Amino acid sequence: MTSTPLEHIRPVRLPRRSRQGVVLGLDGWQLGFLAAAGLILLIAVNRFGPLGLLYSAPLYLGLGAAAIATIHGISAPRIAGMWVMKQLRHTVGATTHRYRPEGTHLAGTLNLPGVRASIQLWEADGMACVYDPRNRTVSVTAELEVQGFLMQDTPERFDLAQQWSQVLASFTQRPGIKRVTLQERTLPTTIRPARDHYDTVRARHDLSAASPVAKNYSEVMDRAEQFAVAHRNYLTFTLDLVALGAQLKSLGGGKEAVVALAVIEAGNLADALAAARVKVRRWLDPREIAALARVAFDPAYAATVQNRTGADAGVDAAGIGPMYLEEPKGRNGVVYTDSGVHTTMWVHEWPRADAPVGFVSPLVFARQPGTGEAVTHIFSLILTPVPVNRALKRIRDEKKVWRGNEKLRAKRSADGSAADAADWRALEKQEQEIVGGHGEFRYGGYLTITASDDEHLDLAVAGARNALSRAGMEGQILYCQQAEALLVNALPVGLGMK
Repeated sequence: MTSTPLEHIRPVRLPRRSRQGVVLGLDGWQLGFLAAAGLILLIAVNRFGPLGLLYSAPLYLGLGAAAIATIHGISAPRIAGMWVMKQLRHTVGATTHRYRPEGTHLAGTLNLPGVRASIQLWEADGMACVYDPRNRTVSVTAELEVQGFLMQDTPERFDLAQQWSQVLASFTQRPGIKRVTLQERTLPTTIRPARDHYDTVRARHDLSAASPVAKNYSEVMDRAEQFAVAHRNYLTFTLDLVALGAQLKSLGGGKEAVVALAVIEAGNLADALAAARVKVRRWLDPREIAALARVAFDPAYAATVQNRTGADAGVDAAGIGPMYLEEPKGRNGVVYTDSGVHTTMWVHEWPRADAPVGFVSPLVFARQPGTGEAVTHIFSLILTPVPVNRALKRIRDEKKVWRGNEKLRAKRSADGSAADAADWRALEKQEQEIVGGHGEFRYGGYLTITASDDEHLDLAVAGARNALSRAGMEGQILYCQQAEALLVNALPVGLGMK
């Protein structure tokens, strides 16, 4: 009998999110409220003398209390600002999007809400190049295939993860890489390939469709259809065209140069992935990009899209967006689209205890409590490469903030907590890893959960929260930001939350 090394069994541990803030764990919004409270108090005392303390008490005490309060894990001033912005958008009608097919539309725009309508889908050698003129970026998306990763032995999984980390580290050493988005999509699917295979075998053996065997097999397939679930993995590679201006100029400039650059970088990425034993199943074309977005907005339409084959596969770019999208008034944690209701969470806590490679598997296979149905979701991990010099500067700045907070705590005769000590150890470890050759990414995880109605959404959210807990993760609903968060996850074009 052979034993598995301990470092292979539990190799993953992520540092906690820093709570140091700008000063003593307070963010800029909180400091702004405290400064406003102090200013009101100063003006009142200068104007009315000691009685000013009494006259202005409702104002400065209210602002001070709001500055240190939190709502849904977010500072009260920050969430108040987002709530006010949403009310303003409600007032001007910007929280509802209805597409009018017969209306007048600006040439070159897509059926997408807001500024994202300017995104353009270009095709080169069967691959979609998604050009964003507003941010000056171009993105390509690949469907990945890692055969049976979760079924591999633990050392094999560990080896695959190590090779993948080397690919990610190389991204931080190359200029021009704006963003890398890893995405896992789980949604109900059809068993059409199984039905087609069955029809072929039945015809080959001349089996009558009216025979008991054929009827029983058809009934089994009919019952299995409702449990069929598809898991797909995608990688979106986003290039910064401003940083790559010299290369574009050498390629001749213009649209042709952008497309040529995207094709070159896609080839480089495919080679790097192949070295890490990650296979690119295919590069998505414009119709497949539109199909992914369309199915996310209109999940009832999924079976129709999935059953298309050949030249009819996918969706035309004109149908990429929702016909209807609404952020309902009074409900800040959901967004409605054509046939779905969605909630998007930000994953703000990752495993702080040791966790095995593949620790997100409970989320991938999440089920609704009670019914046992698969949770339809999109899980995105958005990685922004950070150059080595900027990463080291960030660590130095955060160390200064930590030391400043320590001095303030010492003046108040307050002892530091274990959480503060953990923040310092995390900074030390990050600095050692960067000096040792590892790359750094700013990363954010987003989970969009989709259901057919509010009742099923509540069940799906409960199932997702259970799965996150088992994985050592914690999600936080992005209140007052649901429409933007849905677009980030639904559109495989390399967007990020600002």
